Amino acid sequence: MKPKKIGSKKNVARHESVVCRGCGLGRCCREGVEVDLFEAAEILKRPLDIPRPWFIYQGRDKRFPSGFVFSTVLRHRRCVFQNEQMRCVVYDIRPRYCREFPLEDGRKAPYYHHLCHHAPRRKKGRGR
Repeated sequence: MKPKKIGSKKNVARHESVVCRGCGLGRCCREGVEVDLFEAAEILKRPLDIPRPWFIYQGRDKRFPSGFVFSTVLRHRRCVFQNEQMRCVVYDIRPRYCREFPLEDGRKAPYYHHLCHHAPRRKKGRGR
């Protein structure tokens, strides 16, 4: 699969191009995701054949539109919304966190290399 660039030069430091190789393994979801109250409400409207609870309340957070943040429940060491094939069952209404990955608030997520198996590694400088 051909790599796709994510974001723009405005969003990512010039020297660190962010590339998603579309691993298809859903490894970026293995620790669950942060979800705004409004996003959780949309997902809760879906008639999904997944045992509840789906979310855990994390607290107040001004970075989220509602001011409240939740995280998805983890089951079998992955997000509750990943099926047996590691595909997202709420992909069409997935949370902002998922839509923007590997970015967070317009910049490369600080945990990108930890979550993405195909993350390009920074080369050590030569005498710089």
